[in-house]
Amino acid sequence: MSFSIFGFNVSLPLVGAIVAILVGRELWNLTYFWRRGIKCSRPLPLLGNILSCTKGFYSYIYTCQQNYGNIFGLYFFRSPLIVVCDPDVLRDVLVKSFSKFSNHYQFFLKNRPLDQGLLDLRDQRWKDVRSVISPTFSALKMKQMSPVINECCDVLVTNLKKKQGEDINVNSVFEAFTMDGIAKCAFGLQVDSQNNPDDPFVKHAKRIMDGTVESPVAMIAGVFPPAAYLFNALDIALFPAETRKFFRDVVVKAIELKKRSAGNERRDFLQLMMNAHNDDEHDSRSKVIKDDNDLHNLIEDHQDKHVSNAQNTKTQLTMDEIFAQAVLFFVAGYETTNVTLGFLAYALATNPDIQDRLIEEVDEVTPTRDSVDYNSIAKMSLLDMVVCETLRLYPPAVMGDRCCSETHTVNGLTIEKGVQFLYSIYNIQRDPTLWPEPEKFDPSRFTKENRANRHPFAWIPFGAGPRNCIGMRFALMEIKMAVVRILQKYRFVPSPKTDIPVKFGTGNTLKPDGGIFLRVEERQ
Repeated sequence: MSFSIFGFNVSLPLVGAIVAILVGRELWNLTYFWRRGIKCSRPLPLLGNILSCTKGFYSYIYTCQQNYGNIFGLYFFRSPLIVVCDPDVLRDVLVKSFSKFSNHYQFFLKNRPLDQGLLDLRDQRWKDVRSVISPTFSALKMKQMSPVINECCDVLVTNLKKKQGEDINVNSVFEAFTMDGIAKCAFGLQVDSQNNPDDPFVKHAKRIMDGTVESPVAMIAGVFPPAAYLFNALDIALFPAETRKFFRDVVVKAIELKKRSAGNERRDFLQLMMNAHNDDEHDSRSKVIKDDNDLHNLIEDHQDKHVSNAQNTKTQLTMDEIFAQAVLFFVAGYETTNVTLGFLAYALATNPDIQDRLIEEVDEVTPTRDSVDYNSIAKMSLLDMVVCETLRLYPPAVMGDRCCSETHTVNGLTIEKGVQFLYSIYNIQRDPTLWPEPEKFDPSRFTKENRANRHPFAWIPFGAGPRNCIGMRFALMEIKMAVVRILQKYRFVPSPKTDIPVKFGTGNTLKPDGGIFLRVEERQ
């Protein structure tokens, strides 16, 4: 028996056999975790558990942990993922056995040339590029960038003055501030998004932030991975081609301008990357002595790290790699920083006693505008504890991931080669066995004594191990400088529109869908 399609005779039994094979293969794939004794919520064919995450990824993972324990499975479209909320397993995977988990998962779509960024680079090339870029995020380089952030804080404080007595969506205010800071520090651009939301940089930057796995292109590529090859060939990606071209032109023009201005360079991220492979400081960075008064060192050193001190000073970055790192710096730092600032403002407004104590520290250590720099904020102990507790309760990245390159067994869990490994930052940092009264905002959790007595992987907002967040120091500096400059003149208070407790959003971060509304009052 056969039938005709477009003039071709097709055997009905053959079609039936092919369909049966495809269905059988899909059903076999959906039993992956069942066959291994790992609990998993029921997935849908082709889509896996992706639709269950539409009301908030953090919420779905949190519910799964309550139902299945600290280790369970889920499907990202058709790909099985092992999710872990156990800090002991994380310590092994992210540090001790890092060689087997050194790469991130790569999505089907290629955002060329953004796939040359640190998040997508793999194996030896990742090591080489990270080696070149790491010195640009040292304490020394942050000190050089801090005046640029202080300039952005000037505009932030001025705009807040205009909004006194109003119900302010602090997320919108901090979004503009963060965009200005990264535009200056990454690209050397003067972008006043706090006063000019129609700036082309702002328009294209927001387009990048709108690219998610829920877009139609991503959904098609996820359900039918072969379609990704076609999309990649046609240069169809998560980010619009027009936007990628805009940022590439920005980087190319900025580099040309810097080359013409040799000897009078501004110390932004792009300039530091260009200088990294022939900078004298690059050759001597392993000899830098850490400042015992820099509290950022406590965060940097609070976990075991197996990071080689060997550096490849001969590594040269390609133009695509420079472009990709600059855009990645923006993408990774923009949303995470403004989300953290929003929640920090909320925490201070709803905990006025802590805000009062922090204001006292601000007045004592940084009483004037010009006293606010990297050195001063790095010594403020209460400020550091408040920021760390905010990052615990409201981590801007709720999940981390690795891809297993060699079958590995830890604590009875076998992770097979090629399987993606996810770890829930949100779940671990709210685990009552690790954090008594986990819902309470309590900065005293981060005294030196309490840090020393806690599991090193109980607090991981920047990831952990050799592949942790390279921009940690910059993020902390930007957050702290903004908070200090605001508290020098104002204080946060709840408004009639403030949700208490705060309502988390349905996106990939905890950021409330409608933002966080507060008021600012001039200090008496």
